[in-house]
Amino acid sequence: MLDGLARMQGRITERQLPLAERCFPGISEFYARMPDKPLTFLQLLWAFEDSRRARPKCRKHPRR
Repeated sequence: MLDGLARMQGRITERQLPLAERCFPGISEFYARMPDKPLTFLQLLWAFEDSRRARPKCRKHPRR
């Protein structure tokens, strides 16, 4: 304890997912599909952001 306050662990619970969903749309569904759940919200956020970067982008064909 620091100055009478408990240290935050950074753990995420399913009760907190609706708040996370408002800030990061799609994160609740992503969490539900994960076979191994992350211990912290930061780990969840990193995995979610990484999965969004992995999506193929629609590319325009160069003009000839």
